[in-house]
Amino acid sequence: MKGRFLGALVVLWACSAQAQSVSGSFFATQDSDDFRESKQTLGYATGAGWGVRAGALHYTAPGWSASGSLAAATYKQINKNRTIDASLGTARVAGTSYWVGALDYMEHLNPATAVGLSLERDLVNSIRGIDGGVHFTALAAVLDHAFNEQFNVGIAAGTALFSNDNQRPILRTRWNYSISERYGINAYVRTRSYHNTNAYRPEYFSPERLREASAGLSSRFEVAQAFVLSASIDAGQQRIDGASDPIWRGTLGIASRRNSALQWFLGIEASNTAPLFAGRTGSYRYTSATGRVSVPF
Repeated sequence: MKGRFLGALVVLWACSAQAQSVSGSFFATQDSDDFRESKQTLGYATGAGWGVRAGALHYTAPGWSASGSLAAATYKQINKNRTIDASLGTARVAGTSYWVGALDYMEHLNPATAVGLSLERDLVNSIRGIDGGVHFTALAAVLDHAFNEQFNVGIAAGTALFSNDNQRPILRTRWNYSISERYGINAYVRTRSYHNTNAYRPEYFSPERLREASAGLSSRFEVAQAFVLSASIDAGQQRIDGASDPIWRGTLGIASRRNSALQWFLGIEASNTAPLFAGRTGSYRYTSATGRVSVPF
């Protein structure tokens, strides 16, 4: 449930045939408050999909810093009927230990409809969140339905429970219309809404109510039979406790071809909308970069 645009792109680097592999990844962010986060991991996966992952975490802001580590067991299964991507482990940051993990499960009921479950547990990655040892558990039911070859809708509805006595029911939707199959061009509308039962927590951005809607274009296509290029840009309006502000978001990514033995992905994202479990809004700016590589053997 994080504001990763990675979810829409993960299929680009998932191997269609399971094999033993070693992998590496990095993730780095910076916002307009000069809060920075970085994560580097190394992993191993068996041909049956089970694996392990370990890495380093680092957070910095003017006059403040925190570091830590994580270790987790992983499992991945991808076939025509279902997709499972799961992890469970521990992270230790600034002397505090957390259970962390994620589950993305999708079951294809028929060629047009898929249902699933999304679960995430992690620490709140802000200065006060880390200093206070605050964490959250988020759970959502997911539905994706294609009305025809061009138009499909995705819905995720659930809630996030925070360890500092706050609950956040969340509803997200994406309405997608295919314009050009050859160049993977799509027009889409995205919406997000939530409210906090214990608003204005100092550890993270938590207004009473947030609603936003944006419209944009995305494209994904193969370049010279060498790699896959993807990009998206959207803009809209965000309404927070009665005040309204314009919002925007852009992404750019390059990835290996789907049938390549060596799978890799590089991407960047920029926006002025607050991540789901950290950050602020208004004059806020957020940028991130991510990269992954998986080498079979």
